[in-house]
Amino acid sequence: MRHKVINISLFLIPALVLGFPGGYWLGVLIYSVIGIAMIARRQVTLADSIQLIKDVPMLWGFFIFVVLHVFLTIYHHEPAKDFGNILPFILSPLVLLAVTQGNPNPLYFWLGCSSGALLAFLIAVVQVYFLDVGRAFGFANPITFGDTAIILGTGAFIGLFYCRSTFQSALSRTYLLAGGVAGMTTSLLSGSKGGWLSVIMVILLLANAALRSLHIFKRLAIVSGILIALALFASLVPKLPVVDRVISAYHGAKTWVQTGQITEGSASIRLEAFKAGMLAGAHSPILGLGRQGQLEVIQAAVNAGLVDKVMIEKQMVGDKHVYSTFSIDNDLINLFSRQGILGVLSAFAVHLGVFFAFWRYRNHSTDSIKAISTFGILLVLLYFEFGLSISVFGVSIFRTMYASWAILLVGLLINEKRRLALLS
Repeated sequence: MRHKVINISLFLIPALVLGFPGGYWLGVLIYSVIGIAMIARRQVTLADSIQLIKDVPMLWGFFIFVVLHVFLTIYHHEPAKDFGNILPFILSPLVLLAVTQGNPNPLYFWLGCSSGALLAFLIAVVQVYFLDVGRAFGFANPITFGDTAIILGTGAFIGLFYCRSTFQSALSRTYLLAGGVAGMTTSLLSGSKGGWLSVIMVILLLANAALRSLHIFKRLAIVSGILIALALFASLVPKLPVVDRVISAYHGAKTWVQTGQITEGSASIRLEAFKAGMLAGAHSPILGLGRQGQLEVIQAAVNAGLVDKVMIEKQMVGDKHVYSTFSIDNDLINLFSRQGILGVLSAFAVHLGVFFAFWRYRNHSTDSIKAISTFGILLVLLYFEFGLSISVFGVSIFRTMYASWAILLVGLLINEKRRLALLS
């Protein structure tokens, strides 16, 4: 019964991640409860749990992030809700325990990714073409919706290209292909410029893997054809906001570089925010300034004419005006501004821990292990790229998915290694 529940959950976690508000917490909650139940029923010993944690270096990266985040949150007297940022990292050992002891089948995860991407595509089509909202946003906002759809589509493509021995029927392979295309198209419908580079990156990497047996010139020709087809698709499909937004961002960035003026709400305003964040971080490069200190320094920079006044946002809360800093949509600059170099190092600890957990298995001879390791490596690359235009560690869906999916994949990897050892 428990085995069936874990496999069903493995499918539902990616399938429903965008299905309802807060759906990205589903995996953390289900597997944490299972992990706690295992400990309570003494189905695993404390020694087994400690050994498992020692064998997964990723958890040491999570540990560094948690310790530094707690220290800096206390140091800067940040609100209590900021401690919630570490919750998915703290619960990750329970997720790992549930996955490694439950022996789930990775097949359900790849199918779940395809299902989640198709559901996201359906939501996007309804919002853009029937509700005429302009940019698909799901139940969150266009950036988090579109970028998460890329993660789902990538998972579907991984299952298609790397798990050929698992998905041998034409129906299953068609389903994965449809999910992969749906995830990438959903990102385009969201109009999230931060994800477009990821779409190209995923296509290049996975196309190269799928065509590895062909001559280099044939591979280049096919990949070039795919990119040209993508460009035509983005420019010709009605209500797809890609071309207009790219052109707008180019002119906005060019104008900002030449004159410092903010002319649109994407590139130029982000560049101004990046400048404000660097100015703030320079005042306390090791520990950062915290939210209040950041606000005070940026306000002083606004008064001195160093940054535009739009960097300070004003809103009414009750009968009072409340001021806050405009969102600094860059992971590293935002962390540098608020938590200094220590905050930046905490993010790198997570990225490096996840990366090295999967890198050593990238050329494994077994399809299932190679698939999991490839997706794990791509998680790092994708979330790092997302972090160029949004604060990954400051956004709940990104932070939660990154931590919980990375540890889930490690659990699947451990299971597959164990299964192969039993067969040999």
